[in-house]
Amino acid sequence: MTPGISRVDGDRAVRPLRKVGRLNAAAEGAGRDPHSLRKVYNLNGVIGSESHEPFQGSVQQWIDQLLDTVERFGMNAFVFWPNEDHDRQRQIFAEQVVPEVRQALAG
Repeated sequence: MTPGISRVDGDRAVRPLRKVGRLNAAAEGAGRDPHSLRKVYNLNGVIGSESHEPFQGSVQQWIDQLLDTVERFGMNAFVFWPNEDHDRQRQIFAEQVVPEVRQALAG
Protein backbone atom coordinates (compact mmCIF):
# COMPACT_ATOMS: atom_id res chain seq x y z
CA MET A 1 0.00 0.00 0.00
CA THR A 2 1.10 3.56 -0.64
CA PRO A 3 2.10 5.44 2.53
CA GLY A 4 -0.55 7.91 3.60
CA ILE A 5 -3.29 6.33 1.50
CA SER A 6 -3.43 2.80 2.82
CA ARG A 7 -7.22 2.86 3.25
CA VAL A 8 -10.16 4.73 1.78
CA ASP A 9 -10.92 7.42 4.33
CA GLY A 10 -12.59 10.77 4.45
CA ASP A 11 -16.27 11.52 4.72
CA ARG A 12 -16.66 12.09 0.97
CA ALA A 13 -15.47 8.60 0.13
CA VAL A 14 -16.82 6.57 3.04
CA ARG A 15 -20.30 7.99 3.72
CA PRO A 16 -22.06 6.20 0.83
CA LEU A 17 -20.18 2.99 1.52
CA ARG A 18 -21.51 2.77 5.09
CA LYS A 19 -24.95 2.10 3.63
CA VAL A 20 -23.75 -1.23 2.25
CA GLY A 21 -24.28 -2.84 5.67
CA ARG A 22 -27.94 -1.86 5.59
CA LEU A 23 -28.25 -3.19 2.04
CA ASN A 24 -26.68 -6.51 3.05
CA ALA A 25 -29.03 -6.81 6.05
CA ALA A 26 -32.06 -6.10 3.88
CA ALA A 27 -30.95 -8.72 1.36
CA GLU A 28 -30.50 -11.30 4.10
CA GLY A 29 -33.91 -10.37 5.56
CA ALA A 30 -35.44 -11.02 2.15
CA GLY A 31 -33.70 -14.39 1.88
CA ARG A 32 -31.12 -13.24 -0.68
CA ASP A 33 -27.38 -13.72 -0.59
CA PRO A 34 -25.83 -10.22 -0.22
CA HIS A 35 -22.87 -11.35 -2.33
CA SER A 36 -25.20 -11.90 -5.29
CA LEU A 37 -26.13 -8.19 -5.40
CA ARG A 38 -24.43 -5.81 -7.83
CA LYS A 39 -22.95 -3.06 -5.67
CA VAL A 40 -21.89 -0.16 -7.88
CA TYR A 41 -19.85 2.75 -6.54
CA ASN A 42 -19.69 5.99 -8.52
CA LEU A 43 -16.19 7.45 -8.28
CA ASN A 44 -15.11 10.92 -9.21
CA GLY A 45 -11.55 12.07 -8.97
CA VAL A 46 -8.25 12.52 -10.75
CA ILE A 47 -5.51 10.02 -11.44
CA GLY A 48 -2.21 11.85 -11.24
CA SER A 49 0.30 12.78 -8.59
CA GLU A 50 0.39 11.43 -5.04
CA SER A 51 -2.31 12.81 -2.75
CA HIS A 52 -3.73 12.29 0.71
CA GLU A 53 -7.29 12.69 -0.61
CA PRO A 54 -9.34 9.63 -1.55
CA PHE A 55 -9.48 8.98 -5.29
CA GLN A 56 -7.13 11.87 -6.00
CA GLY A 57 -3.75 10.30 -6.54
CA SER A 58 -1.39 8.06 -8.43
CA VAL A 59 -2.32 4.93 -10.37
CA GLN A 60 -1.06 2.81 -7.46
CA GLN A 61 -3.15 4.80 -4.98
CA TRP A 62 -6.25 4.22 -7.11
CA ILE A 63 -5.49 0.49 -7.30
CA ASP A 64 -5.01 0.27 -3.53
CA GLN A 65 -8.15 2.30 -2.82
CA LEU A 66 -10.33 0.27 -5.19
CA LEU A 67 -9.08 -2.98 -3.68
CA ASP A 68 -9.77 -1.60 -0.21
CA THR A 69 -13.29 -0.63 -1.28
CA VAL A 70 -13.94 -4.15 -2.56
CA GLU A 71 -12.50 -5.81 0.54
CA ARG A 72 -14.00 -3.53 3.21
CA PHE A 73 -17.37 -2.75 1.70
CA GLY A 74 -18.06 -5.50 -0.83
CA MET A 75 -18.36 -3.16 -3.78
CA ASN A 76 -18.13 -5.12 -7.01
CA ALA A 77 -18.59 -2.55 -9.79
CA PHE A 78 -17.35 0.99 -10.34
CA VAL A 79 -18.30 3.93 -12.54
CA PHE A 80 -15.47 6.42 -13.02
CA TRP A 81 -16.28 10.11 -13.52
CA PRO A 82 -13.02 12.05 -14.03
CA ASN A 83 -12.96 15.57 -12.61
CA GLU A 84 -10.86 16.87 -15.51
CA ASP A 85 -9.12 15.85 -18.74
CA HIS A 86 -11.84 13.27 -19.29
CA ASP A 87 -10.46 11.34 -22.26
CA ARG A 88 -6.95 10.99 -20.83
CA GLN A 89 -8.26 10.09 -17.36
CA ARG A 90 -10.59 7.40 -18.74
CA GLN A 91 -7.71 5.97 -20.76
CA ILE A 92 -5.45 5.78 -17.69
CA PHE A 93 -8.25 4.19 -15.66
CA ALA A 94 -9.02 1.61 -18.37
CA GLU A 95 -5.44 0.77 -19.31
CA GLN A 96 -3.54 1.05 -16.03
CA VAL A 97 -5.91 0.86 -13.06
CA VAL A 98 -8.58 -1.65 -14.10
CA PRO A 99 -6.22 -4.44 -15.29
CA GLU A 100 -4.21 -4.28 -12.06
CA VAL A 101 -7.31 -4.36 -9.88
CA ARG A 102 -8.72 -7.31 -11.81
CA GLN A 103 -5.42 -9.18 -11.57
CA ALA A 104 -5.18 -8.57 -7.82
CA LEU A 105 -8.74 -9.78 -7.26
CA ALA A 106 -8.24 -12.87 -9.41
CA GLY A 107 -5.09 -13.99 -7.76
